Amino acid sequence: MHNSKFKRITAVAVMAIAGVSAMQAIDIKMYSGVADTVYSATQTIVGATAPGAEVTVNGVKPRTNAVGSFAMKLDLNPGANNIEIKAEKGGETAEKAFSIFRAQPKAKTGAKAQKPQAEATFTTPFFVLSTPGAYLQYGNGGDRLGGSKMGFIVPDIPLKVVGESGSLYKVALSERRWAYIPQSYTVSADQAVTPVVTGSWSVSNRGKYDRVSVSLPCRLPYYSYTRIDPSTIELELYGAMDNSNWMVQRSMDLGMVDYVYFEQPESDVYKIVIKLKEKYQWGYSVNYEGNVLCIDVRHAPADLSIKGVTIGLDAGHGGQYPGAYSPSGLTEKEVNLDIILRLRDLIVKAGGRVVLTREGDTGPSMTERKRIWKDANVDLAISVHNNWTSDPLSAPGTSAYYKHLFDRPLAEALLGRMLETGLNLYGLTGNFNFSLNGPTDYPNALIEAMFMNSIEEEELLASPEFRQKVAEKIFAGIQDYLRAVKQSKAK
Repeated sequence: MHNSKFKRITAVAVMAIAGVSAMQAIDIKMYSGVADTVYSATQTIVGATAPGAEVTVNGVKPRTNAVGSFAMKLDLNPGANNIEIKAEKGGETAEKAFSIFRAQPKAKTGAKAQKPQAEATFTTPFFVLSTPGAYLQYGNGGDRLGGSKMGFIVPDIPLKVVGESGSLYKVALSERRWAYIPQSYTVSADQAVTPVVTGSWSVSNRGKYDRVSVSLPCRLPYYSYTRIDPSTIELELYGAMDNSNWMVQRSMDLGMVDYVYFEQPESDVYKIVIKLKEKYQWGYSVNYEGNVLCIDVRHAPADLSIKGVTIGLDAGHGGQYPGAYSPSGLTEKEVNLDIILRLRDLIVKAGGRVVLTREGDTGPSMTERKRIWKDANVDLAISVHNNWTSDPLSAPGTSAYYKHLFDRPLAEALLGRMLETGLNLYGLTGNFNFSLNGPTDYPNALIEAMFMNSIEEEELLASPEFRQKVAEKIFAGIQDYLRAVKQSKAK
């Protein structure tokens, strides 16, 4: 699998990305900014022509890059503004003309207050069960990635519905706490939800993970999260009252767990606290075996080197999902894949193991990508994307993203190395709602390398040498992370 097939894929990706330079005849293609009517005093136009062509916009040279893209901010007069673009190369010329009408700004009638999503509370609550893929949200808000997720929950958990907001149910987790769940991840249930008492605990070493189990008379909803100082995994169990008079540690050689205890912050909220031995966490999963709540805490890899870990790599988008486009015609899916394949080669050459979510121009779902990593039992995972900006004349830079607090060190290590490319810092973003950042099973992070439609950064993205540098810096960031974990264990 690794040799000829992957080399062909890499070659195709590189040829596709570099293909803009093979334009047969000079032409001008507009990317954005061409509008019949605008209300602002300025307008940024973006287009592309043959690499190396001399471009003018109304006789003025715009900002251009090596792949032939150009951008310019125009000051508009009231009324019609005629725009003439000319490109010349090797005696060939191309022209494009259009008009932008600057209208008078519409009169403001006063700021409109943002209306909250309507919510109808039922007089008589009813009950549902969670289905595979279900997750809880903090509120009824949303953005392009959906509402802010608390976390995923396993199937067959009974929930008390007390309201409805669009496609969401509002569910009562306890007397004083509630959350939201997509209606599509529920089915009707006959059983009511009533507070129960907890049973005995068990803590044991299962070889590659430590298991903390709590006996319950039925499945209950929960919310889990991590802390890094001190290093803990905490889980709130809703509708439970303590009666756990037996908390038995059955293994004296626990791999990651130091000790466990509980708190009862509210009469029907039961908090499980797992204190860890080490600063760096390697993931955990929550499940039910029958009505026994099981929290599996993953051990650190025995060999904290590239050779000792399995790394999941994801090239964002793919197939019918191209992602962002650049002015010259690069697609994000091609750039993402090219960087990932370069990164894979670096890891494999160093003796590491790699699990790809896609090898070519395919578009697996987010669920499928997560399944691939989970089934392969990856030790850490990285997804690579490239961004889009509303200001193509800017160079916003590079950024890293994570959802869970224990993932922050990995994201920070990757971003630190990415900044060595000379790119600007766009940001280190936590609580990110991207689906591949959702799993708690392994450390993971997302890199947004650059901005596809930035005139300056597009030129870098189109360079095979710079994409290689990006791959090398991500690889160095992985090594930094593993080195930091190893040093922390030695203290």
